[in-house]
Amino acid sequence: MQENNPLTIERLPDEQERECRITSARQIQSLLREISENGLLAALYFDGTNDFIMTSLLNVDDKGLWVEQGVDMPKNRRIAESRAITLVSLLNQVKIQFSVDGIRAEIYQGYPAFYLPLPASLYRVQRREYYRLMLPLSERLRCVIPINQPQAGGRIEVPVMDISGGGVRLSDGEVRLFSKDNDIEFVLGQTYTGCQINLPEVGKINVTITIKSLVSISPKPGQTIKRVGCEFKDIDNASSILLQRYVTKMQRLKAGT
Repeated sequence: MQENNPLTIERLPDEQERECRITSARQIQSLLREISENGLLAALYFDGTNDFIMTSLLNVDDKGLWVEQGVDMPKNRRIAESRAITLVSLLNQVKIQFSVDGIRAEIYQGYPAFYLPLPASLYRVQRREYYRLMLPLSERLRCVIPINQPQAGGRIEVPVMDISGGGVRLSDGEVRLFSKDNDIEFVLGQTYTGCQINLPEVGKINVTITIKSLVSISPKPGQTIKRVGCEFKDIDNASSILLQRYVTKMQRLKAGT
């Protein structure tokens, strides 16, 4: 069951942990209420182990939250006696995770439930398979791809339509050429090393991309534009952290938080 459970506990390196941590009580309550109001499932881990039950949030107030008890009574008794509780859920394909010390069994509106104190912090973790950041024209990034003889400055700059921890989607409609080669053609399976994407106010990431999909569209008669799906290959930890920071920043700006 653990192998098929997407709500596993996330183990984050220190720097990424700082980036993903939310400490605002108002924002914590808002996220948990959204999970509750949408009836989303959550995994409740107990005893500081990988043992868990699937549950849902019944209600959230400014002091704590109520979750459903499981159907396994021995497990429910172990949970009520546990001092190490971790709850994991998904909200808009973003993993929400927090831990608290202490839990108690209660009756909530006539149903067996557990009451957890409101956490002092929680983690909002966006993995590449969870969230893809769509970029409006006003915030369009550019992927710099070395071609021909990179040491001589040969390169192209291609607009980025969306980006995630796993790759980017490019558009060849507005390619900037910095090369003698005026006939650039993307090919499925082709790999480009030494690519760079500048993330405003965050930093520049260095990536290797492989072309995974090509889709042609015709926005105007006689005009053909390709949407180029690219996968990052073996992205290094420093670039991964910068990318996580940028996606989180942009998501918060969109949410107005």
